[in-house]
Amino acid sequence: MKTAITSTLALLISGAIVPAVHANSDPSTSDRQIEHNVRAVAARTGVSLSHVFVFSRSGAVTLIGWVPARDQVALAEQGAKTVDGVTSVNNLLSRGR
Repeated sequence: MKTAITSTLALLISGAIVPAVHANSDPSTSDRQIEHNVRAVAARTGVSLSHVFVFSRSGAVTLIGWVPARDQVALAEQGAKTVDGVTSVNNLLSRGR
């Protein structure tokens, strides 16, 4: 039940964010690169983002979803802050099952 609620919330939020991200063609190119780099940093530090949406708008990164362990919530945020171009991180992650 908790997973269904989290998934539904993530989809609703992503539906509101994605059109805004793609509205600006120049910034979205760098935002896509930031999103990719956040995922790459997470992978290098052992954080599983398989159930996480990563959004960036003008360098403001939002992490939405769940990670398998509680310590990965903080690690994901710390890693995202190290990525070039990131101006802020809104961490909406929770620990999953």
